[in-house]
Amino acid sequence: MIRSFFLLLLGLLSGCATISHPPSVDKQLAWQQHQQRLSALTQWRLTGRIGIQTAKESLTASLDWSQQQEHYEINMAGPFGSGSLRLSGDNQQVELVTSKDEQLFATDPEQLIYQQTGLRIPVAALRYWVLGLPAPGQITGQTLDAFGRLASLKQQNWEIYFRRYMQHDDLALPAKVFVNNHHAKVRLVIKRWELQPVETVFGSEGAIPSARLAGATTGH
Repeated sequence: MIRSFFLLLLGLLSGCATISHPPSVDKQLAWQQHQQRLSALTQWRLTGRIGIQTAKESLTASLDWSQQQEHYEINMAGPFGSGSLRLSGDNQQVELVTSKDEQLFATDPEQLIYQQTGLRIPVAALRYWVLGLPAPGQITGQTLDAFGRLASLKQQNWEIYFRRYMQHDDLALPAKVFVNNHHAKVRLVIKRWELQPVETVFGSEGAIPSARLAGATTGH
């Protein structure tokens, strides 16, 4: 009778252990759903730090990036002498303002930054990569993590690695993104995401509303 009791108890424990394991995630389906939600984000703001390493130098700066539809404003402060850089524009024109209040205009943000700093930063594609999305165009490689989010990406001769995500409400957004190619290594550490904008952060012209300050916690 004692033996039967232990066999019954063992069976119950085995059954509990089986039930406690969650079903496996369909990564492709989860990615499709996650991608749809990310693609719907048209207004957002992130703050954190950016690090850029080339064969000649290594720089870090604070980063404040606001986006509304196609219009963006990117503020970087720290490595550029004693001041900062502000890059703003859209698909038609880009303006770069230096720490000396010099105003420079172009149609290509990457070329404009390179001409002034010697740094190659893939601004147009980063708009998508910082969200955890591929940029428009050809994808030469892609892997997903266990939750159906981008783990790595190869695009436009860059390799992008999503090292960590954070949770903003019920949406997972990147917290650490590494971008590499043979010219440079770009490191993004995002401290805060803001969504659902309600306040102005740009200014009277081309204003972009800022999000309510919503806490974002580090996730998997």
